[in-house]
Amino acid sequence: MKKAFLFLLMTFLMSLNALKSQSQGGDYVIIMDNSGSITPYYDDMEKSVHRLVDQILGCNEKNRVSVVHYGTGLHNQGNPTYAPRIYIESDFTNDPTTAHNFTRRLNVGDHFHEALGLVGNAIDNISNINIVSPQTTLNRDYSQPLKVVVFTDGGRGAGDLNAGSYLVNYYNPTMNTAAAFSNINDFKVNRKAIFAVVHMSYDTASREAGAAIASVGGSYMGNIEVQPGDPQNNNIPRMYYPRTNFVMSDQDIKEIVIDICDYSWGGGSVQFWHESNMCNLNSVQSVYGNYYLPPGANFGALKLFLRDIATGNEVPVDYNPTFTGTDFYEWLTTAAFPSPPTSGQHKFIMRLYYEVGGVQYIATSLNQYPFFPIDFDMSCSKMAPSSSSKRIQNDQIDRNADPNHVKKDITVTETKQFQLSPNPTQGTFKIVLNKAFENGTVDVTDLSGNKVYTTSFKQQKEIDVDLTNQKEGIYLVKIISNHGEIYTEKLIKK
Repeated sequence: MKKAFLFLLMTFLMSLNALKSQSQGGDYVIIMDNSGSITPYYDDMEKSVHRLVDQILGCNEKNRVSVVHYGTGLHNQGNPTYAPRIYIESDFTNDPTTAHNFTRRLNVGDHFHEALGLVGNAIDNISNINIVSPQTTLNRDYSQPLKVVVFTDGGRGAGDLNAGSYLVNYYNPTMNTAAAFSNINDFKVNRKAIFAVVHMSYDTASREAGAAIASVGGSYMGNIEVQPGDPQNNNIPRMYYPRTNFVMSDQDIKEIVIDICDYSWGGGSVQFWHESNMCNLNSVQSVYGNYYLPPGANFGALKLFLRDIATGNEVPVDYNPTFTGTDFYEWLTTAAFPSPPTSGQHKFIMRLYYEVGGVQYIATSLNQYPFFPIDFDMSCSKMAPSSSSKRIQNDQIDRNADPNHVKKDITVTETKQFQLSPNPTQGTFKIVLNKAFENGTVDVTDLSGNKVYTTSFKQQKEIDVDLTNQKEGIYLVKIISNHGEIYTEKLIKK
């Protein structure tokens, strides 16, 4: 009887620990390469990081993010000296507005090993002149795990300390040694950090070094540089994501998030898409998406909010979607906005409420497709847009205080490149091309990124597609031209 009591007591205590872990989030440092070689790819990388931030903050409301840039010189400024430097955009935060407030800060060389040492200084509250941002510390929550996500095109080691490209220790880069990865190993061993590496590598040695930095997990099964200081030395798979560019799809981002997010808190997720009309709440079009619940979870509610980007204030939206399994959609009308905003820039926020084992959880998502810095700009009606396009500012917050920030205009073309008819459909439909494509391919995917149909075309005005054997739900129809242009429309199958 005594043994049985002790067993029951241990089981009860373990269940309390499990519930404690379920409420836990993580602290995420996203480190962005700002070197000169990254210049042609920086804008794409920035967009991908924005979407990654959304997903990290969405998968657990207790997650916190800090974006850190690294390089050896200041961007768009005179540089009397060069040295490995970092720029910390903000302390760890779970506020999406703060987390999204970043722009390129540095340039010239990239020394990741030394930059990571500076991140360690910031965590330990050690002053260093090469932390060149107003924010000089990172206040860790030591009850939460530390995750480091690196975006880089760095080489294993080439060049000098000023303009060189080094993933490993500049002062001791010897192959297959712990000294070459000493700062990385310190983070892994003493800070229990987990690394994910998104890498545009240009040779085998660089790729294998990047994979050695990454932690075990993910799906990379290639070669890794052996180094004895790594507690997971030469173990695979790794959370290493080799790239030829930084244009990352929703599925690419989702793969990273699934690997680095600890789903022990409940495991639910939600994502939605909204084609922005920018300044017209009267023609919102559809808000559609899907959600995932782990086994044993009970669905509670799905709620949509409109957040003022400047203030963080949120107002509820009357959202009553049609559900097809875990897919959902609704075309909103003016009546959906009981308290419509009259000024400011806004984003949609969607929250999934659910329960696992008597514990309530919330999963959050921002707009996933297409990527816009904002969903509504209530001042853009004063900008007199042309009939064919409208101009939007890429700044989702007021950055007037930043003298280094350069505003960038994006032209969003309103004319669709193709139409789907009928939509919704029972299964068969036509793709009507409004643009003269020489040739290309058609891909149809579900909202989880699974390809359900593909075909090619050549100098056609209409393309017939049959999804009769597919389940009801929402699909994305993608046209990829022979010139690499990509256009996407949503399709609803009844």
